Amino acid sequence: MDTQKISAQEREEAKFSLTGATLYGINAVIGSGIFLLPQNIYRDLGPASIAVMFGTAILTIMLAVCFAEVSGYFGKNGGAFQYSKRAFGDFVGFNVGVLGWMVTMFAWAAMAAGFARMFIITFPALEGMNVPISIGLIILLSLMNVAGLKTSKVFTITATVAKLIPIILFSVCAVFFIHQGLPNFTPFVQLSEGQTLLSAVSGTAIYIFYGFIGFETLPIVAGEMRNAEKNVPRAILGSITTVSLLYMLIIGGTIAMLGSGIMETNAPVQDAFVRMIGPAGYWLVSIGALISITGLNMGESIMVPRFGAAIAEEGLLPAVIAKKNANDAPVVAIAISAIVAIILLLTGSFETLATLSVIFRFFQYIPTALAVMKLRKDQPNTNVVFRVPFGPVIPILAVMISLVMIWGDNPKNFIYGAVGLAISSSIYLLMHGNRKNAQSSIR
Repeated sequence: MDTQKISAQEREEAKFSLTGATLYGINAVIGSGIFLLPQNIYRDLGPASIAVMFGTAILTIMLAVCFAEVSGYFGKNGGAFQYSKRAFGDFVGFNVGVLGWMVTMFAWAAMAAGFARMFIITFPALEGMNVPISIGLIILLSLMNVAGLKTSKVFTITATVAKLIPIILFSVCAVFFIHQGLPNFTPFVQLSEGQTLLSAVSGTAIYIFYGFIGFETLPIVAGEMRNAEKNVPRAILGSITTVSLLYMLIIGGTIAMLGSGIMETNAPVQDAFVRMIGPAGYWLVSIGALISITGLNMGESIMVPRFGAAIAEEGLLPAVIAKKNANDAPVVAIAISAIVAIILLLTGSFETLATLSVIFRFFQYIPTALAVMKLRKDQPNTNVVFRVPFGPVIPILAVMISLVMIWGDNPKNFIYGAVGLAISSSIYLLMHGNRKNAQSSIR
């Protein structure tokens, strides 16, 4: 009994505190996008892209507060899957969960590809080694995850603190240097040839949103946090507000220093920092970016398998997927996640994987925003730590803007989503249809 008590205490101490959870949230968001996508962000609108970034930050916060409220109903892993299942039943929960697990694997593959690209930008002698570097990273982090959460947690928080140093330095310098580059903000709207304003805004927003995805990982690993019902909402709001401010300063500073020269370099943020403080700026940002992307991959290695394990723990996927080893790590889910991510790496580029991971994450965000209203109706007396203000206004706006962004990027995205939904629904019916029919017959 004493051994069991000690073991339980050790497991609790290994979990994230509020500070650790907030750092995990910041780490989960700041990764490859802000360093690798400035050209894509700037290309269609020029300096006006910073206005789109502000709007995207507002959308992210609207979605984040929806996650913050519904996370207060739960103290276990699962995120959007758990919310959808509680609000709308097993069928909807299964679809959101399975498609969501696939999306997180797309995202992890994109982040691993982003790590390899940044590594080669920093060390050009390794040109052509993108795929081996990406695969090696996934394998290494999966093995680390198998060793247990405590090991991964220590590395994740350390990487977050380390990568924030150059990011904060750049942001502080941007405040003092941005006035020197004000001419680079005129004309403010520089629409690229062949683009309408709507298509340019939609396309730019998709790339910017890639830089913000990750805030939803905190609820997914809620079971790995102390006092999850209270700490998850606070950590979500704290981390996304911090990241939004840093992103605005980074992109604004880069435009101020380089202007249209952003399109002529593979390392725009590094080159902008060189103009601010000299050659040391290049290496500060490059090493910081590598640490940043490594930390983000560490966070994904924790979150992605636990997404699949959470579905299995609810009985909606085979129980073996939730099987844990002596270190409390879901080893089968870790193996499946790593294998699928590696396959995706072999079939897509960073930009393709990044775009797909953004588009299909909206199919996680929309059910969560809807769940806010449903759970309020079903559980009116539940005392959650945080409630989205203004009644249903913010969840409805979040759903509407999400649908516009999906359509604006490519109307065919709805067809792709429907195909994915048809596949996951068929799997559900094959696995659970008979059980459901049997239960109906008993009634």
